[in-house]
Order: sequence, then structure tokens, then C-alpha cells
Amino acid sequence: MDQNKERPLHENHRARMKARVERDGLESLAEHEALEYLLFLAIPRKDTNELAHRLIQHFGDFCKVMEASPEELKQVPGIGEKSARLISTVTAFGRYYALKKRKHRVTLNHTDAAVEYVKPLFLGLQNELLYLILLDDKCYPVRDLRIAEGVPNRVHIDTRKLLRDVARTDATCGILAHNHPTGLPVPSEADVIATMGIMRALQPLGVSVIDHIIVAGEDACSMRARGCLPEYRGDGDILNAASK
Repeated sequence: MDQNKERPLHENHRARMKARVERDGLESLAEHEALEYLLFLAIPRKDTNELAHRLIQHFGDFCKVMEASPEELKQVPGIGEKSARLISTVTAFGRYYALKKRKHRVTLNHTDAAVEYVKPLFLGLQNELLYLILLDDKCYPVRDLRIAEGVPNRVHIDTRKLLRDVARTDATCGILAHNHPTGLPVPSEADVIATMGIMRALQPLGVSVIDHIIVAGEDACSMRARGCLPEYRGDGDILNAASK
């Protein structure tokens, strides 16, 4: 096709899609159309429809495309550095928005509030992260402290850094939170062991762990609510083990 004819064709298509979004919103678009629309920003003069279909085919659906890392995205023919960064940045901004939108001055002394508070930390992430939400004596959040990345029993927690960061706050207690990107929000024996290790590390500072929230997508569970949060007595004993 003649390039002069091809360009107006694409420009007209883009103009129609932009008008449609302005009129009916992004939700009016199919998954491949939403990706096509997003890629307009990174690829200004080429048809992005085929590339959008290629992304869906490669990853399975829209959400998996948006959750992919830049390195994974660049494995798809036609996706370069600029497009990969655009897609991953959109997801990161969505997570940033959700974190800023949540209420920081809310007491986390009950499970529902704790779950809603920690969920945005893991929005769109495919790698496992472990956080310690530091709280004051009234259970108001003081700091979201990211302490490890990976499966809890397979990562090295820098205890010195953890204690240094906690000591710099006025926290008196905390809530652990980590995600299961591909599994169920069910605590494992490894989760209990990791929780116990952190309890032991924090004991000299007088900071107690009052819950451990596990997030899997839209679902979450509280180890305290399930009756499997270990209690640290101070002599190294686990007072209650994980429920089967």
C-alpha cells in the first residue's frame, strides 16, 4: 500500500477510536482495542492493532499484558523499549494512585481495615513482596516498610537493616503482608516460620507483630483470623502452630 494512503487510513482510525473513548469511555473498548489505544502513545505513525492482538495472544489476556515486566514484553515481536516501558509504567501509576488514594489515618486494629490497606501494595505485581506495616500504639500506620522480595522462606531478610529502619520510627507494633501472585491466600508452614523469625528479630525493640495478611489477587486472608498467627513468648518457642 502507498505510504501516503496508509498514513491517513491509520490517522482516521485513530481519530475514530479517540472520539469513541471520549464519548463512551475506555470501558467501551475490547481488550485488544484498549492495548491498541495505549500503544498510540508509544508508536505514533504505525498501525498498532496487530501488535495488540499479538500481545494478547502471547500473554493470554489484557491484565497479564499489563502485569508483565518490560523484559517479558520485549519478547513479543514489535515491542521495543519505549512500548514496554509505557505499558509497565501505566500499571505502576495505577498502583501509585491506589496507594495515594487509601486513607492513611485509619486505625488498622481489625482485619477488614488491614486487608484494604495492604492490598494496593501488590496491585499488578507478579513477583512476591514482603512488607511490614509499622503502627503506633493506636494502630495508625507509621510506615510501609518493604523488607524482602521473593518467597518468604527463600529470601534473605537483612535483619540489621530491618532493625535500623524500625528503630527510626515510633512504631510499637506492626502487620506483616505478602502476596501469592499465582496461588491462594492460604498461609503455609513457611509463612509461619518466616513470621516467627521476624517476631524474634523485632522483640529487642519491643515491637510486636499483630497479624500477617496474605494477598492473592482480589482475595486475602489474615493469619490471626485463621488462628495460625504464631505467638512469640521471648524464649524462642512457637506457642501455636499453623492450622492445617
